[in-house]
Amino acid sequence: MKCPFCGREMTEGFVQSSSWIFFTEKKHKFYFRPKKNDVTLSTHNYTAPAAKAWHCSNCMKVVVDYVEAWIKENQR
Repeated sequence: MKCPFCGREMTEGFVQSSSWIFFTEKKHKFYFRPKKNDVTLSTHNYTAPAAKAWHCSNCMKVVVDYVEAWIKENQR
């Protein structure tokens, strides 16, 4: 994948966490689980949560693909 910021090739990998990975507009204080308007970036099941991602070492940016988590969340 080409970096949307500088156009160089990005390294493919994953963003992982020991718990949920999500985007929020306001920091959560203690309860680290996505709230209603947060965007879930990872699937969360019995394995470590992960989201497909690409890293640009030139820009030090990470692009995350969260379509798998979005589909899972919206099938409920």
